[in-house]
Amino acid sequence: MKPFPQSFLLSVPALCLLIVLTACGTLEPPPEPSAQTPRAGLWSLEYTGDCAGREAERLQITQLDETAIVFGDFTLLRDAAGQYSGTADRIAPMPADGREIGYTITYALTAAEAAAFVGTETVVEGGGHGLDCPIQLRYLGGD
Repeated sequence: MKPFPQSFLLSVPALCLLIVLTACGTLEPPPEPSAQTPRAGLWSLEYTGDCAGREAERLQITQLDETAIVFGDFTLLRDAAGQYSGTADRIAPMPADGREIGYTITYALTAAEAAAFVGTETVVEGGGHGLDCPIQLRYLGGD
């Protein structure tokens, strides 16, 4: 019987070690979601274009995923083209005489970058008069 060559005997333990190390994966913890990953939390609604003079609003988004963006009275559902849209009705007193007027706000947003969406905010008063404002929605921080 012929003995195994010494190089073969040394390669068997190395091969076993290689199999064990590749099967185990990495010991590094999974990466934390970055501030650039869109998710629920504090967001800023900023007005742009002709509406750039309006004050930005802070929104607490409670759901943000592949199906919907949810904040306050709004649920913006995602369509097949990747656009999120939704509407909510509101009532506010008229400054001149205090009578209440109904109005509808509609948002239409698409992803612009990792932590931002762009689109429009459309406000239509009960009488049919409407105003479209270009907007940006930017992520500010976690829950």
